[in-house]
Amino acid sequence: MTTLTLAPPQGGLRVGAALAVLTLATFAAVTAETLPVGLLPMIAADLSTSESRVGLLVSAYAVVVAVASLPLTALLARWPRRWALTGLLVTYAVGNAVFAATDDYSVAVLARLLAGLAHAGFFSVAVGAAVSLVPADRAGRATACVFGGTTLAFAAGVPAGTALGTAVGWRWAFAGLAGVLLLLGVLAAALLPASPPPAAAAPAPLRQVLRRRSVQLVAATTALLMLGHYTAFTYVTPIVTAAGIDPAHVSLVLLAYGTAGVVGLALAGALVDRVPRPMLLVAVTLTAATLAVISAPGSTAVLVAAVVLWGAAFGSLPTLLQAAARRAAPDAGDAAPGLTNAMFNVGIAGGGVLGAQLLLAAEPPTLAVTGAVLAAAAVVLVLLTPARDAGTR
Repeated sequence: MTTLTLAPPQGGLRVGAALAVLTLATFAAVTAETLPVGLLPMIAADLSTSESRVGLLVSAYAVVVAVASLPLTALLARWPRRWALTGLLVTYAVGNAVFAATDDYSVAVLARLLAGLAHAGFFSVAVGAAVSLVPADRAGRATACVFGGTTLAFAAGVPAGTALGTAVGWRWAFAGLAGVLLLLGVLAAALLPASPPPAAAAPAPLRQVLRRRSVQLVAATTALLMLGHYTAFTYVTPIVTAAGIDPAHVSLVLLAYGTAGVVGLALAGALVDRVPRPMLLVAVTLTAATLAVISAPGSTAVLVAAVVLWGAAFGSLPTLLQAAARRAAPDAGDAAPGLTNAMFNVGIAGGGVLGAQLLLAAEPPTLAVTGAVLAAAAVVLVLLTPARDAGTR
């Protein structure tokens, strides 16, 4: 019987502490990325602009991550991961501190772009650092530990940050995040080993890696799946209320979604090193199926069950997709997580735009239908992806 656990892989107290720092850094980074959504009215009022323009700060952030992930990953490969991660976390802290302090919308945009630039390099370095701390047969579990921070950010970080911002002002929420990120930068410098830069291991050139069919299929799967997911999830409130959920109960539905995501993450952490490909196929198929059910639920109970299963599937996907990228390019150093990070943000930015356009032209269930179709196409791509890439032999 498989034990569902995110306990740190073998390696002693220092490895466990280093993985905890990486998890908390992911938690703070993802919370900082998405927190403006919960505080739009207050931020807009203080910056003397519209809520829609503040909403663009989230999209602009995602675009920077999508564009800069691969070039920045290649640049940071020349640095020891300890110092690369420390520099990224300090840059994060500065971006959030400036955002918290400014009264000028233009400066706020620049601050968010700076934080987005840090985010562009963060996941490739963080995942690479986690994997380097453990034996190869524990790489999936180490990756799951890092992405535990993402799940915690959605389940607790954004709600807590929104509550804090509402109670004492949005600036204090972002200032607090800046302080946490700075502290985590110091801890990363103290706990991560002084290993040589990833480039010292002579990874395959990025252009060569990107020509591989399996890498292209994993990248396309990630982009297509995230596009489908975020087309629906960005506008999940109008979708579920149109399906019959009382607006006062939407927060409870989302809490169930977030809780299920923790279960999905635990499943991925427990099984990704044993059956990675079947796990990915199940998660992608479940995403497509649940979105199809959400678009036309038979009852409120069916809708809630579908949302919970959707949350479980999505909670597992960051770990499973990162593992798929590493299997497709095991000789690519940190380029594989960098590519996955870029494709995630292509989906985040594109899903928000596509969902907005659909919502203007059609009823909310159309967004779930569209998400289901895109996820179903991703299922096909998973089936087409070879188990191993010939280019690595």
